[in-house]
Amino acid sequence: MDRTLSRGMEGQDVAELQAALNYHLRPPHPPHTPEGPERPPLKVDGIFGPLTEARLIEFQQLNDLDDDGVVGRETRPVLFNARKITVKVPINKANDTSGVSSFQRTNATPFVVGLPGNQTQVSPNKPLIAPVKLQNRQVQIGGSLTLEPIVGPGAQAKTVFLSVQWTWVEQKDGRHLELALGGQFALGLTPDTKELAPSAQSFAQVTIADLVAFDKANLHLFSPSAQVSYQSNFVKSILKSNSVGVSAQNQVTWDFVKIGQHDVLSLFCQQQLAWTYDLAARKGTVAPSFLAGAIWQTNFF
Repeated sequence: MDRTLSRGMEGQDVAELQAALNYHLRPPHPPHTPEGPERPPLKVDGIFGPLTEARLIEFQQLNDLDDDGVVGRETRPVLFNARKITVKVPINKANDTSGVSSFQRTNATPFVVGLPGNQTQVSPNKPLIAPVKLQNRQVQIGGSLTLEPIVGPGAQAKTVFLSVQWTWVEQKDGRHLELALGGQFALGLTPDTKELAPSAQSFAQVTIADLVAFDKANLHLFSPSAQVSYQSNFVKSILKSNSVGVSAQNQVTWDFVKIGQHDVLSLFCQQQLAWTYDLAARKGTVAPSFLAGAIWQTNFF
């Protein structure tokens, strides 16, 4: 049975209380919530001190609970059931306390509980796939090498490319789902400069990002994806053929320039196995290829 928590107590359940308060009483993030004072996170040390008590009283007042600074029968279910919490926030000027407004907060991000070295993630009622939101725009520049086809006609090919894509992200931290739409312009490099082969491509891509990643080194090793594309191929500015393609990919990325929590410049290497069907020749090709280059990223959130 859960014990009643109050000032002066210590233990694992006090550490969970502090982690939960850090989760619920996060600093405001304009423009989604009004401006307000910053709340430095509580130290999750399992000691119920005066700062923990003050933060608990603030939580109780915001949720119309008895502000006694005690985690009892009334406060506990509201504090630890993060499924739906009603929080009142000021919508007036800083010196005007005449009114408040209510909004609903939902549990989209898990919070960490436990003493240092023994932490676990708590994510009650988290959906299997969270809603996605437009996250960033990426501009990629680099080169590709397509090897001899495994199936169908063709030969080795080298290109340089420039692509732009818009990415929707399910959840930013850790393993997450990404959806991307974009376009790419590529220029084939052949020995005969009179036979340069430009192409224009549009694509849609689904990625399970950061299956294997080293956050401290900003290194993302395994992010498999699937892509469908439509491509127009030109020779001497004349449309030669159109093709459709389906590919399986993995991209290794190193983020070497960050601003705050956002990646700005990255280097990448991508391995790809693609099936391409030439609509004019009515022939399909399966070939492996490798891409490498740099990414410039603009974040929307």
